[in-house]
Amino acid sequence: MSNTRPTPKLDEQDIIYSTFNGEDSFSKTIKCTYFLIVLFSEGNGVHFIDDHEYPINRHQLHFLFPGQHHHWETGPGTIAQQIVVGKKVFEEFLGINELFFIKHNLHPVFKFNEDIHQSVCREMKAIEHDLRLLQIDKNWKSIIHMRMNILSSMMKQEAEEHIDRSLLVKLPQVVRQFWSLIQEHYKMQKTIYWYAERLCISPNYLNILCKKSLNISASEMLDRRVLQDAKQQLRFSDKTIKEIGFDLGFKSLASFSTFFRKKTSFSPSQYKE
Repeated sequence: MSNTRPTPKLDEQDIIYSTFNGEDSFSKTIKCTYFLIVLFSEGNGVHFIDDHEYPINRHQLHFLFPGQHHHWETGPGTIAQQIVVGKKVFEEFLGINELFFIKHNLHPVFKFNEDIHQSVCREMKAIEHDLRLLQIDKNWKSIIHMRMNILSSMMKQEAEEHIDRSLLVKLPQVVRQFWSLIQEHYKMQKTIYWYAERLCISPNYLNILCKKSLNISASEMLDRRVLQDAKQQLRFSDKTIKEIGFDLGFKSLASFSTFFRKKTSFSPSQYKE
């Protein structure tokens, strides 16, 4: 079987489930405008993501961020299911911060053991089932989003293990110390100068080390940690948006709203709703 699959058309809050089996030549390299999760239960072939080649094997989960390019060529015996996620649903993912670091360090493939594979497979099939029910009853939307949270939590756990096992241990000591300082002080300290001063290096050199080690800037590392907490509080706390902004160290509601909109394209109130 050979085809060129069109780019899915979906709203920012949509979720689409599909499967494909056997040989599939998705040969047109496309730029994703969505988040893509593909679980290969069985398979062989190659998945090309941003000019990097990733061999396809059984019990693998591949994921792509909006803005990335990809195509694949699968072999016979491939069994896969995929979920395409709109931008707003993707922004709600509990593990987005960890996945962000994985993405920027060229590791968009998780290899699962049998138990984890079965668990992820069940959640994806449950999402397929609930999407059918959603066509009959719109109240299933909240249940689907809860299932997506479960799926993203599984991915978060795998990402954390990779960060601890394969990423942090390879980083220069200064970058590891910067990582730790962020976790402790991100609410009240928003300038890279403050962190660089405590590490006894210049902000410019800290930025160079982060880019060289993690492919992202020092300020982006800090912003991602703040954003992760902001999303958690907006979704799960009873605080007002103003209270959340002050808790995260912003001096005004306006400055918090500007930061959040710049990073997500949504206002805090839109995200909370």
